[in-house]
Amino acid sequence: MTGAVLVVGASGFVGRNLVDRFVARGMPVFAVVGRRGTVLPGTEATVALSDLASLPALPEDTVVVHLAAQRYDAGRFELAQSDIVTANTEIANAVFRFCLERGLKEVRMASSVAVYPGGLATLDDAVPVDLNAPPNRNEAFYAWSKRWAEITARLHHERFGISTISFRLSNPYGPHDSTDPRSAHVLPAFVMRALDDGPVFEIKGNPLVERDFIFIDDAVEAFWRSLALRGVQDEVNLCRGETTTLLDLARTILEVAGSDKRLQAGETETQGVLARRSTNGRLRRLFDDLAFTPLADGLRPTIDWYRDARG
Repeated sequence: MTGAVLVVGASGFVGRNLVDRFVARGMPVFAVVGRRGTVLPGTEATVALSDLASLPALPEDTVVVHLAAQRYDAGRFELAQSDIVTANTEIANAVFRFCLERGLKEVRMASSVAVYPGGLATLDDAVPVDLNAPPNRNEAFYAWSKRWAEITARLHHERFGISTISFRLSNPYGPHDSTDPRSAHVLPAFVMRALDDGPVFEIKGNPLVERDFIFIDDAVEAFWRSLALRGVQDEVNLCRGETTTLLDLARTILEVAGSDKRLQAGETETQGVLARRSTNGRLRRLFDDLAFTPLADGLRPTIDWYRDARG
């Protein structure tokens, strides 16, 4: 397997779930977080990203798992765009510079299906991303920051022999995600809407929009299994390979939550991409027996966590 794991972005949504799982399995975990003073139980050491150089000597064959990224804030969406590019580019550069300084050769990185050009019918990781084709307009700044991270990974592989598996995540959901409806993605926003007071659950926008939702435990399992690989440089879609409409998502959430709210659908026009369908053939070739949690089964622990987290 590996001597240890260094998780950059350990206090975020994916990071918290990954650290909990890896620590529970007996893996030595070193954590890098956004703010000084954050402590994650079970880790060997926790430092802020700004103090990355202060980490003690790491065990031989440590794998770096890069999960850190600045996400959008719906409350200041337009103003935050340049901040997203700047922050995420600087983080990616800092991670690979640290690998060079410490002689680390294996990286696992959270990318996004947002890197694909807008308007594609299928997001197929067997086809290289056309960097001359712009990504979806609403995700452009975030998408380019993830494109740059993948380019940086390729450059460091070609020049310095650092191998990176970039997992292009598609709508992961589960415990430890945002509890602020203003900054939450669609599934956690729907969960909070289902648990809020009020008789009506409103879908704002086109209820026929389709997205591929993957339970966080499945995503973490893929990262875990990847620790056993060496010398693999690749970009892989991390998704279930099937989509759910927002209408069916809302219905399932209300059913699992035991809510009798009346469902009210919005308009059928959409400003963004109607259907975002991703392939996962490359993922299955890496891990041929990787299973995916059905939506309702993943929603149960997610809704339970939100009930506790929101009091």
